[in-house]
Amino acid sequence: MMIRVIRRRFTRRPKKYLACLGVILVPGIGLLAGLPAVSSTGDIAEILVVDLNKDKEPATFRASGFLHGISNSGPAQELVEPLKPRLFRALVQHVGLVDGPGIYERAAALGARVQVDLSSCHGCPENGPCPGDNGDWTAWDSAVDYLINARKQKGYRIEWDIWNEPNLTEFWRRSHKVYLELWARTVRKIRSADPRTKIVGPSICGYDREWLQRFLLWAKSNGVLPDVISWHEFDDPRNIPARVADLRKFLKENRIPLRPISLNEIVGSHHQTKPGPTAIYLWAVEEARVESAAHSCWEDETKGVSNCGNDSLDGLLSPTTKEPRSVWWVYRRYADLTGTLVTVEPSRTICGLASVDVGKKQVGLLFGRDGQDKTNARLQFINLDRLGFLRDKVRVTVERIPDLGWKPLQKPQVIHESIRTVFGNELIVPVPDIGPHDAFFVRLSPER
Repeated sequence: MMIRVIRRRFTRRPKKYLACLGVILVPGIGLLAGLPAVSSTGDIAEILVVDLNKDKEPATFRASGFLHGISNSGPAQELVEPLKPRLFRALVQHVGLVDGPGIYERAAALGARVQVDLSSCHGCPENGPCPGDNGDWTAWDSAVDYLINARKQKGYRIEWDIWNEPNLTEFWRRSHKVYLELWARTVRKIRSADPRTKIVGPSICGYDREWLQRFLLWAKSNGVLPDVISWHEFDDPRNIPARVADLRKFLKENRIPLRPISLNEIVGSHHQTKPGPTAIYLWAVEEARVESAAHSCWEDETKGVSNCGNDSLDGLLSPTTKEPRSVWWVYRRYADLTGTLVTVEPSRTICGLASVDVGKKQVGLLFGRDGQDKTNARLQFINLDRLGFLRDKVRVTVERIPDLGWKPLQKPQVIHESIRTVFGNELIVPVPDIGPHDAFFVRLSPER
């Protein structure tokens, strides 16, 4: 069976945000009243507190995932495996269910989930046909039946994502009523013929609270709730934890059993080359404790070149040379946060993730910034006595992952390495000259 679809991405207008937590800016009132503002020269340091005595959970790399980021042959495994991906979201024809080999075996070998975008087997083009036109569901039903049977024959353990961004006319050009009919009949078909396979949705663009709540109430009343609730996040990542909490509160209040959440597209086009905001997306996904997330894909530096199908890990690599960009190194250092995650209190424009690995005798901290001008940071590691391997003298290594835009980055820049003395059960590490969109990785280890 030949299934073909043209996948298009669109550009969303960039937005700028100044705080790691939800903040309302009121004319005439400074940001976070009572705290000193960061000067244009960065004279006043932002403080990032890492509490080594407040465990959160084991590091599972839930934020490492990609949309159309790989094929069965590219990019090279040494550029993919170190990132410890946990999710790949793919088109039907790229998975391996139709038209030859796909990414499934490669993804499964990496221990990653695979979500299959069912809408890619049909689509809803501007001039049609769309599923359900004139009451005709034949083509859609046949395609879904074929794919279910193909999954069973191959034994793939995948998740069905029914339709991509149905709240946008670019992807769904019929009425909401017809979309709901498509959703209900597809859920019932899958649960009848393939009951063990999870259903993901609605995969809308953005956290459209009203749209999502109405959909979930309707799905509950009709017995067609998704197994995994999904939507896409492209604006300020620092809003993500509050949005996830808001949804979970809604589910509880409406007696809808809690279920996993997948942010199966994250990182807006305006953030795609910026290491600092990328690190904040990873922080937000971990902070919200969703099940999974996938980096989205957009147009590259060269107009007309899409990073959605060129084996560039959604633009983390240069499309032609496959050299890592700064954002690739953010994901690479995120994968270095092994062991147990610990609490990091964000500052005004900086958010971070930290882990303690007792086996490796190492503390790691990845942090990113989304701000204006340059600033300085003071990293405050507290409760070091909890760790028997960090006493008196500590080796401190600080790496900068600079915002180089589209240019490749051979490796992060080591800007500081020294042996520091622990005083009063804490260690202070100053980090100067942090650019508006830089990221950093800090490693603490024993003196020897």
